[in-house]
Amino acid sequence: MTNPPSGKSTRWIVGVVGAALVVTGCASPTRMIRMGPLPAGERLVTLIVSEDRELVRRECAGVPAVGLILGCHRWRDVRLPDGGEARLVKIVRVTDALPSEFAFEIDAHELCHAVAALQLIDDPCHDDNGGVIRSSPNAAVRWR
Repeated sequence: MTNPPSGKSTRWIVGVVGAALVVTGCASPTRMIRMGPLPAGERLVTLIVSEDRELVRRECAGVPAVGLILGCHRWRDVRLPDGGEARLVKIVRVTDALPSEFAFEIDAHELCHAVAALQLIDDPCHDDNGGVIRSSPNAAVRWR
């Protein structure tokens, strides 16, 4: 038979468990994906969807808005090696419930195609994954 933990050990164990709960229990769910690789490691589209309004507020800091910020988009232009330019787009928004990984990946992929189609660049949206949905609940599903 083992001895029960001492008061000091018990406090240490409770402290570690409590810290783990604080770190994991207070974090609001967030999904983030980057798609459409460009030279120099940039991605054409970044999509962030979160239940954490504070995260959205921080990501959207400096965006002109009146009242509560529930989302924003940011963009910046980059020069491509061929001399052309691309506009990188980042969309951040709050949600009341996260989409599934499967739905989120499809949304990001289609958003990537929309952003690419509005620019004079080769569409890079299948370059990350070869057109295969990685988070498919079944086997890998191929986009066309």
